[in-house]
Amino acid sequence: MVLDWYTSAMENSGSVFLGIDGGGTGCRAMLVNRNGEVLGEGASGAANIMTHPSRAVESVISASREALRSSGITHSDLSHIPAFLGLAGANIGNHAENFQRKLPFRKCSIDTDAVISLQGAIGDSDGVAAIIGTGSVFISRQNDRIQTVGGWGFTVGDLASGAWLGRRLLQETLLSYDGVHRGSPLTKTVLNRFENNPQTVVEYAHTARPGEFGELAPLVFEFVEKRDPIARQILRRALSDIEETLDLLLPDAPVRFCMIGGLGPIYADMLSNYYRSRASDPLGDAVAGAASLACKMFADEAVIK
Repeated sequence: MVLDWYTSAMENSGSVFLGIDGGGTGCRAMLVNRNGEVLGEGASGAANIMTHPSRAVESVISASREALRSSGITHSDLSHIPAFLGLAGANIGNHAENFQRKLPFRKCSIDTDAVISLQGAIGDSDGVAAIIGTGSVFISRQNDRIQTVGGWGFTVGDLASGAWLGRRLLQETLLSYDGVHRGSPLTKTVLNRFENNPQTVVEYAHTARPGEFGELAPLVFEFVEKRDPIARQILRRALSDIEETLDLLLPDAPVRFCMIGGLGPIYADMLSNYYRSRASDPLGDAVAGAASLACKMFADEAVIK
């Protein structure tokens, strides 16, 4: 199969393109030909361009070289291949510009991971994607205009995300401990995890990263199934935030609308009937979206040498 794709690439003027999806937990790369057929794929470690830019460069290069090796193309190197990268944090400050200077690609473009996720989910059409995992961001495309809502990070944003759920749960646990709110089996379970000591909760929250808050999120969904009042209260607020944002982005006209990310499909089944009826499965994932955008942007420029 790889050899068939490789032959196809050769017959199409030798053009190949790299799509790269880089984030805080890992980096993926996909090599495609001008027809969008997958030639090879690779993966590597974290690629957070805000906190560890040097490590992120290493991860991007490693995943890209693995994609090249798996394609069977051995007589080329990364300096001859254009790439489109979707990276978490690319919308903040000048991180993307500084990062791009360190890359080996002959030509490349960097955008946010939300942009490549949208492209992967809806293809070239108009549409909306709610991307909800440890963090959250909502993004739409209409008449080639991209609009993003959220994506501001855990401290001031990430509504309905796993990190948001975990933090809200700890807040409710402390409020119930203080007697401000009535407790529930969920808050008692959480407090037990912290040795029934609110000071331990505070110490944990003081140093916890978004992913660590997100580790508590499954408890909310577990106790929703048990009709726990605190879990249901937290979930109602999360769903309200999601639907309020969708009211802004989702047009009346029929367009593809996808709930993606680790929590997106879970929330999709809990939305109000209107939103649930409009949701559809994504066409592809983020790295496929990056590869598609690489093809579109560099269609006449990628030649194996």
